[in-house]
Amino acid sequence: MCAVRLAPAPLVVSLSCDLDNPIKIRAKHKVAGMLLLDRDYANRLERSWNVPGAYILLDRPDAEGRWGAYIGKATSPGLRQRVLQQLKGRDHWYRALLIRYESNDDERLNSSEAGWLEGRLYDHLAGAGQVNLHNRNRPQDPTLSDDEETSLIDYLLPVTSVLRLIGHNLHPRNPNAPDGGGPLVKMIKRGPAPAPGEPQPYVSVFGYGPNRYLLQDPTWEELQERIALINAGKNPLRVEKDSGKHP
Repeated sequence: MCAVRLAPAPLVVSLSCDLDNPIKIRAKHKVAGMLLLDRDYANRLERSWNVPGAYILLDRPDAEGRWGAYIGKATSPGLRQRVLQQLKGRDHWYRALLIRYESNDDERLNSSEAGWLEGRLYDHLAGAGQVNLHNRNRPQDPTLSDDEETSLIDYLLPVTSVLRLIGHNLHPRNPNAPDGGGPLVKMIKRGPAPAPGEPQPYVSVFGYGPNRYLLQDPTWEELQERIALINAGKNPLRVEKDSGKHP
């Protein structure tokens, strides 16, 4: 029976001042080192990433939040060379998430561990409602000892967290969620056009509206009144609804 780690590890995300540089990510337990790489940066990937590991090629999410992915592994010479090969072999991806061992400089994943990780990542994404895998077949991962599997399980949760962080959710949103559960590009059915001189209906940058938390064309008196309610520890929306200002 394989042991399971339940405690999640915090992620450490390093952003460069140069926005063209990839985003470096590692789990706090110092096992999983990750790099989020834009496709047009692949040719400049550091040679230190020519080590064994697994990778996920990511398609952009569509209007429904679904996205495609290809999962692979690299053994010799390593991840850098494999990603360069995938520039020519696959044209669907816009980003790649590279995963390697990152604890001691003289240690790295072996080919069996990279293959096991590739297979488990495939299983993890294959069961997700928002993901279409480009792999034709499930990777054949080798059998490892319980101790080896236990150490590699620590990789899976950080990978899922990174995907969520960059907007690649594994499962559809709950339709009863506060924001409606739809994708950010959800279209709004607009009502009749306002009369000349009337304010335009508010639509947020996320595609949702109207937003009752924001005052439209407020007067100075309305602003002072709302600030006073907030300072008094009251919910302005509830007070305004009770007073008949909001339906």
